[in-house]
Amino acid sequence: MSVSSLLSPFLQPLFGAVADKYRNRKVIVSISLFFRSLAYLLLMLSTDVLGMSICYVAAGLFLAGFMPLAQSMVADLSEDNRLGVHMGRYRLFGSIGWAAACILTGLLARDNLWNIFPLALAFSTISFLVSLFLPSVEGMDGSHHGITQRRVSSLKLAACFTASILISGVGMGATSSFLTISLSQLGSDPFFMSLVIAIGALLEVPAMYLGGWLSDRIGGLPVLVFGEVGLGMVYWLYGTVENLYSYLLIQSVRGILYALYTVSGMSISSSLGGSGRRGLYAGFYNLSFQLGMASGPYLGGLVSDYRGLWAMFALSSALSLFSTVLLMPWMTFFFKRKNSRDSLK
Repeated sequence: MSVSSLLSPFLQPLFGAVADKYRNRKVIVSISLFFRSLAYLLLMLSTDVLGMSICYVAAGLFLAGFMPLAQSMVADLSEDNRLGVHMGRYRLFGSIGWAAACILTGLLARDNLWNIFPLALAFSTISFLVSLFLPSVEGMDGSHHGITQRRVSSLKLAACFTASILISGVGMGATSSFLTISLSQLGSDPFFMSLVIAIGALLEVPAMYLGGWLSDRIGGLPVLVFGEVGLGMVYWLYGTVENLYSYLLIQSVRGILYALYTVSGMSISSSLGGSGRRGLYAGFYNLSFQLGMASGPYLGGLVSDYRGLWAMFALSSALSLFSTVLLMPWMTFFFKRKNSRDSLK
């Protein structure tokens, strides 16, 4: 599992670049899903630990060929002024699927853990079959509210954007890992912890569409910055609020802000490269976010061991707020361009 989680993010830009070069994302998505299904089948047929481990890692690695390209295909099928809404809808169904999978696997694993893998094989195979009927569409070069500019400026924005996602992802990974520990120290029982987590996850679903709509209306950058600033304040509240039931409200706000942050980030990454480099930029976006989420718990653990949980939440808040600083030069450009467009109306 560790090998798969470490290698998969780095393979996503590679799959994205290959798909951009050969201009057929649908084929690579179908191939990735086919080999992922095959890996699950071989895992079920394996009789030794080494064989099962190799198949499990392979199944995780082939997912890297699906995630950035599916995002790119959504962008290819979207008009520029509807990119955010379509990205929000795509991410919304992903959240619903994830929630359904958690429930189904939880029910099946109660009797036998191995019941999970036939379910994974079935859904992976269905996904592969559906991918065969997806339309092949060449995407249009869009700017999504003036995000893409000259090539040099676009590359600078891409570097600052991925760094911003990485830094904010570190803070998110740390707080996500230690929130339950903080709740436990405040006297929470397991049921209340699950309720706090669930209420945030539930509110993410409608907020995904809201994040897409706002990205189309006012631009992805303002929505992303608002999400990062808001999440930074939520992390601060994690470390300072001692009323246990207040976390129901805090986590509700966190779910909405996470949706705004996620959908706007996906919309921006899909716009940065235009139709020619969407897969690559989507891969870098996923790479930076997953690296941040993976390294956050380690950094959070070190800080909490030496300075306590409060210091860890404070650091996470500072990281999320600092991540917005990297985007400020382009926020200035965005508002200047918006004002100039408004003056021409």
